Amino acid sequence: MKSIKNKIITSAVMISVMLFTACELRVLEDDYVEYALVPVNIDWSISGVSVEEMHRASVWLFPHNGGVPLEYRLEGDLLYREIPVPVGVYSALVFNETIDENDWNNIVFTGTDSYETFAAHSIAQQEIGFYQRSADLPLIGNPEAIAAWSLDRFEITPEMILRNRSLLKNKTALTANVPHLSAVKPLPRFERVVVTAYVTNLASSKQVTGTIDGMYSGVYMASGKRITDASAQAFILNGRVYDGNDGTTTRTFNIFGREPQAKHKISLDFLLTNNELHPREEFDASKLFVTETVAHVRTHTLRIGYGNLDGDHPINLPKGDMDAGISVDEWEEVIIPIK
Repeated sequence: MKSIKNKIITSAVMISVMLFTACELRVLEDDYVEYALVPVNIDWSISGVSVEEMHRASVWLFPHNGGVPLEYRLEGDLLYREIPVPVGVYSALVFNETIDENDWNNIVFTGTDSYETFAAHSIAQQEIGFYQRSADLPLIGNPEAIAAWSLDRFEITPEMILRNRSLLKNKTALTANVPHLSAVKPLPRFERVVVTAYVTNLASSKQVTGTIDGMYSGVYMASGKRITDASAQAFILNGRVYDGNDGTTTRTFNIFGREPQAKHKISLDFLLTNNELHPREEFDASKLFVTETVAHVRTHTLRIGYGNLDGDHPINLPKGDMDAGISVDEWEEVIIPIK
């Protein structure tokens, strides 16, 4: 009778802890499976992702026996949670947000049933601004900031579950004795591009739209290996600084990476204030990239229109009637497709 009573109490404690963690635990449907509580400590400081801008985080465990992955969703506290894990050998993947399409504008996930194939992709676009998708211009969206941490192997043993039973009232001892996932530090799975163009008579244009090719279309989340389907990304340069009618226009956007051996062409299209298009300006960006790590994110800086480097040339627009001093907000994110 005492043994039955203890089992009932233990089951009640486990259910209470699972509810308290506020994790959404999927695919675990066997009410009779026993679990070890595994503490997850996440340090986002080198991820390139702002915790303040995050909504959720995900912990995925992939059984080495080929079983269905376990998905835990963290909300509220994105730095620490205890998750119930059955006996078994697993690989682990931790990343910001979830795989829900509502969490992303320009990212979709594939291969989520396997640790090795779990991948994030930029969503293919049929039309961005002035540009139409074609065989020569396979357009993709600019991905949001995404970071991940992975662990190839860890094990939950029956002995750990027994130890958990005796330590449930001592959380310090529990954390010390179940160290798996206790030092999670996600790394950026994205890179950044900063484009700045110096333009003579910049005030004559009301929109500047560009494309850059040779960008990778995705990344394998566990390994960080890039998916090498080279694509083109479009962007609108929407930050302006004037010096009279001349000035610079800038845009920062994310990529999954760029093919290092490719000849990257960057094209800029200027919609003038009279609604005419200026002839397209093209540059060999592969000669102009300056790459460094900024705030833990690999960042590629491009400065064009200055005419002082091989692959660069000045950008001269016709002088219009419009005075300088256009506010950035007037033209920010304006998209005018050509019919």
